[in-house]
Amino acid sequence: LLQLYSGSTVLGQNSGWGGVPSITDAAASVGAFPWLSLTSHDSALLQALPPGGYTANISGQSGDTGVALAEVYDSTPAGSYTPGDPRIVNISARVKVGTGGNVLIAGFAIGGSTSRTVLIRASGPALTELAVPGTLSDPVLQLYDMNSRLMTSNSAWGGDPMIAATAASVGAFPWSFTTSNDSAILVTLPPGTYSAEVSGSSNDTGVALVEVYEIP
Repeated sequence: LLQLYSGSTVLGQNSGWGGVPSITDAAASVGAFPWLSLTSHDSALLQALPPGGYTANISGQSGDTGVALAEVYDSTPAGSYTPGDPRIVNISARVKVGTGGNVLIAGFAIGGSTSRTVLIRASGPALTELAVPGTLSDPVLQLYDMNSRLMTSNSAWGGDPMIAATAASVGAFPWSFTTSNDSAILVTLPPGTYSAEVSGSSNDTGVALVEVYEIP
């Protein structure tokens, strides 16, 4: 079950995409992998949204559990942007991080022909200030390229002034403790696809939040 929220308001929901042609066409235009069964219970929404913050919530339609993949694509046609157009500037995911195949993986793509700077954060201890229970006490953040090559990693941000200043510039919530085990990476990347992986440093488990921000 896929539900789209603005604050506490449900803007749309879907529990079976039904082979809708507009979904198929939009997915093909952005390079999403195809869904082969028109009657599958995979869920999708295609919506135009004004600037703002939104949450996509995934749950089992009947309380069932299992591994799921959430994808968010900006389907604005290439070459049609103007400086005033809305576009995706950050995306995040919050889940309970396990071990092995149950670590948190956030994939993202950089389009165009020029490199972009991104801030990637893995919050664990910082979430306790937001009253999130059962947080991951010591998250490790690893960044991989499309060939599964480890590019860089971080296991404690150490109060890095550049990380703090960049986070403030893009509106990320502040990390109050410079000695926390929350992790972050600030890196400039060429166009391509990447994966940010969050796991426990000692195979510990708990709730973590991964965020990816485009830096202007």
